[in-house]
Amino acid sequence: RPPALRPPRALALADKVANRREQPTDATCITEMSVMMACWKQNDFNDTPCAEEIRRFYDCVAKAE
Repeated sequence: RPPALRPPRALALADKVANRREQPTDATCITEMSVMMACWKQNDFNDTPCAEEIRRFYDCVAKAE
């Protein structure tokens, strides 16, 4: 039985592959987030003493985006 769809060109592999930039699969800003959460835990989840850690985390997230 013949195929239902006919390809517009002959099926063959190309000599080149597309030059695509792959997205990084590893998580970013994990260290900054861990430091921020540890600071929160030490200070009973009060943001005031952890302002520097929070700023570093948000800066990292902004760079990653």
